[in-house]
Amino acid sequence: MKVIIVAGFLGSGKTTLILSTIERLNEVTGQKTGIIVNDFGKVNIDGKIMEKYGLDVKEVQGGCICCSLGSFLLDTVQKLAVNMSPDFIVIEPSGIAHPQQIVDTLDAYHGPPLEYIRSIVVMDVARFEKISKTMGVPFEKQVTSADAIVLNKIDEMNGTDIDSIEARLREIGFKGKIIRVSATERTNIDDVIEVMVNQ
Repeated sequence: MKVIIVAGFLGSGKTTLILSTIERLNEVTGQKTGIIVNDFGKVNIDGKIMEKYGLDVKEVQGGCICCSLGSFLLDTVQKLAVNMSPDFIVIEPSGIAHPQQIVDTLDAYHGPPLEYIRSIVVMDVARFEKISKTMGVPFEKQVTSADAIVLNKIDEMNGTDIDSIEARLREIGFKGKIIRVSATERTNIDDVIEVMVNQ
């Protein structure tokens, strides 16, 4: 069982990316995916897609799964693992969470073994400057704790500006893979799947 953390600030397009990716992942591999969402009430998950692909979505509400609700996250992962036996569990934390907090929480997991934990941070390229300035340290923590960064909504910005964003991420210290996508247009979704499935 593999765990994929999909983090990012509110409005970055995490949910759209998750749905597009899981639908494509199912087409490519035929593997089962469970989803854990923090603040589920704010997220519009398409029930028809869940039903079609056998997705099991669990919500963890009332706080942040990387902090106050860590034990609930562990419980939820274990229940999904036992009841569904998914090939993948995708965790979508609240916007302010950074992946390393969730990885640290999962260190205490004692259920069926995890093959690996992969963290992806989604960023809205059109709001990159604003978010990087207003969020400061939390933004940098998200960047430096990610295995891959997905620059989303590339259809809303020219390539030169996106090059500048990539350069800024490298300046901050990010050394992993940067993927340019449009989750709504499903552009380069296969590149995201490659990060999810390849060790």
